[in-house]
Amino acid sequence: MDSELLNIHMQEADRRMHWDDQAGQSRLNAAIEAEEMNLFILLKPTLTKDGNQWCVLYGESLQVGVAGFGDTPRLAIYDFNKRWDESA
Repeated sequence: MDSELLNIHMQEADRRMHWDDQAGQSRLNAAIEAEEMNLFILLKPTLTKDGNQWCVLYGESLQVGVAGFGDTPRLAIYDFNKRWDESA
């Protein structure tokens, strides 16, 4: 009976450790997502649909501004952030 009880306690400890890992990963993902949105929120670029893609544009045109494209608004924002860093 003692080994069975020990096994139950070990399984419960494993579940708790797994839950803690998942919760930590969720918090990290949320922090990364918030960081990705900071530039978009700060600069307030335009977000428009361009054909089958979304476009985030900061500036008057594609020629003089910084733009990012993606299949979703979120992917367009990620691309915009990358291109913003490249233009600096």
